[in-house]
Formats: sequence, structure tokens, C-alpha cells
Amino acid sequence: MNKILPVIFGIFLCLALIPSAGSCKDNPKVKEVTAEAADKLIREKPANLVILDVRTPGEFREGHIAGAKNMDFFGGKFDVDIASLPKNSTVLVYCRSGQRSAGAVEELHKIGIKDVIHMTDGLAGWQKSKLPVEK
Repeated sequence: MNKILPVIFGIFLCLALIPSAGSCKDNPKVKEVTAEAADKLIREKPANLVILDVRTPGEFREGHIAGAKNMDFFGGKFDVDIASLPKNSTVLVYCRSGQRSAGAVEELHKIGIKDVIHMTDGLAGWQKSKLPVEK
């Protein structure tokens, strides 16, 4: 038993030190921003900006950022939908809370979109900051 405890502790320590695969924080190709920073970017109106809402169509109808395109991350054809995006675009991606959009970031990189901005606090953060939504 005394020999097993250090092994178990070592395994636990190694697992604790491995970064989460779903996290964007360690990915140098992703810029993470708050809702306020995303709003500032949108107001600057860069020519190649695509605002991508990866929530369900029902969630999108309840309210979204003006000008956003809706491509449901869990809709079954997300990879086909995002393939239509221009590869040279800057994509600001968001969902409700930042979880689905973190997964979408990886998919956007896989298809060759290099400039991805992840709104980490999602539409919930956008609304908490009293920023406008469109229905």
C-alpha cells in the first residue's frame, strides 16, 4: 500500500497539470475578448469581420448581436456551414456562455480561418453589460 500511494499521487499530479483540450487560453491563434471589447471591435467596423453566433436557431431568434450569422455548433452540419466563410475573414465567435464557441474556435482553425476572436463571456456577458440585442 505504501508503494501505491506515490504512484497514484504522481498520476493525479500529471493529470492536473495537463491543460484542458477544449480551452482556447493556450492557443496562440485565438484572441479572447470580453463582451465590451467585442462591442468596441464591432463599432470599429472592420471590413472583413464576420460575427458568428453558434447557438441554436431558437436561441438566435430570442436575441443576438446585430449583424451576426447563425451557424448552430450542434446542428449536425456546422463544418459544412463554416466552410462557406471567407478564409481571410476575422471571425468573432460567441455562444450563450463561451463553451460552445470555444469548441467552434477549433473547427474554424481546422478549415483555415486564422484570425479568430472568441467572446469568452458569450451573449450572457453581452446582455449583462447592457449591450443591445436584435430579434
